[in-house]
Amino acid sequence: MQTRPHLVAMVTILCTAFLISQFYRASVGVLGPTFMAEMGLSAGMLGLLGGTYFIVFAVAQVPCGVLLDHYGPRLINTTLLMIAAAGAVIFASATEPIMLAIGRGVIGLGCATCFMGTLVVFSRWFPPRRFPLMAAIASGVGGGGALVATTPLAITAEWLGWRGTFLFVSAITALVAIMVWLLVRNAPPGKPFHEGPRETFTSALRGVGEVARNRQLRLLLPLNTVSYGSIMVVLGLWGAPYLRDVHGLNTVGAADILMAMALSSMVGGLAYAWLAPRLGSIKTLVLAGGSATAAIFVVFAILPPTDHYLLLLLLSLLGLAGSYPILIVSHVRMLAPKRLVGRALTLSNLFSFGGVGLLQLLSGWVIGFFTVTNGARPPSAYSALFWCVAGLAAVAVLIYVWIQDPDLEMTDPA
Repeated sequence: MQTRPHLVAMVTILCTAFLISQFYRASVGVLGPTFMAEMGLSAGMLGLLGGTYFIVFAVAQVPCGVLLDHYGPRLINTTLLMIAAAGAVIFASATEPIMLAIGRGVIGLGCATCFMGTLVVFSRWFPPRRFPLMAAIASGVGGGGALVATTPLAITAEWLGWRGTFLFVSAITALVAIMVWLLVRNAPPGKPFHEGPRETFTSALRGVGEVARNRQLRLLLPLNTVSYGSIMVVLGLWGAPYLRDVHGLNTVGAADILMAMALSSMVGGLAYAWLAPRLGSIKTLVLAGGSATAAIFVVFAILPPTDHYLLLLLLSLLGLAGSYPILIVSHVRMLAPKRLVGRALTLSNLFSFGGVGLLQLLSGWVIGFFTVTNGARPPSAYSALFWCVAGLAAVAVLIYVWIQDPDLEMTDPA
């Protein structure tokens, strides 16, 4: 019999696992200049290093969705977290850029279901109207990982070295994996995870096709592809080099501003989730957030070297406005019946994290097109990148305009 304290403990450990995943995702952003100096990485190689995690993560989504719906999140999340711990050891032990990329890729595979597995559990334990709030809580706690990957990571790396830091996080990851196995239950007592006969793998794969044929989901995917990737271009990769090269900040100073951005992103996700049921509309908030995000990237594209306080304000606004992807996740949940939730969420995650990986690869190519002078890239390099991101975000928002607003009062779509 599950008690309320046990439910709280289960939610806490699932959110903690996602926090670790977010830390791994964003860690290259602060340490990028260190890797470039120590390993001699080019801009393109740094983009590849940042993108490897997301590409492997994205490729794993559809098979992981099938596994989540077939075996349940408890087994799948536990197993993959152990793989993430092994990937962190590979990363910490790397002496060549290719081993850094391999380690990042293994970590990406290990973190592939940290968030989606959590949402599958929530879809069984909480009613649909509470789902956006629970997803935002998980996202908000997980956002603490991106927060830890800013100033705390920079300080810890100066103390333990970046290799020692990743070995330490690897040990924590393994411990959390064990706790997931001990605490998590796929469904509430008396409510089996599989409401009907368990699907065969053939029928499970057909379910992926059923999800993919949903027209509303197809209209949602372009913005789903660009939304999180646009933020991670700054927070997870080029934020620190941009603040150093264009505005003259050192590593810790850049990390402080990126930490404010990560914190505002956490607050923004909770604010969006709080507003959605009160406005009765997910679509309105997503359109507002996507439009504001594109506009802020335009501001950065034309911004000259400026005051640090203005940078703090603008990046905090970017984190706040750009946290709307949590509503896209909720929108996807509303489009899928319970038996297909895992596959629907992971298919959307395929596009979300595939978009991050592709944007990071694109960003490396764009930045690498410009010549390095005295160890720094010119402001025009970052301006070109920000114009590209703003344009992609604007096009995706225009496509999303045609989607139907989901019914927040529904029980389970047919």
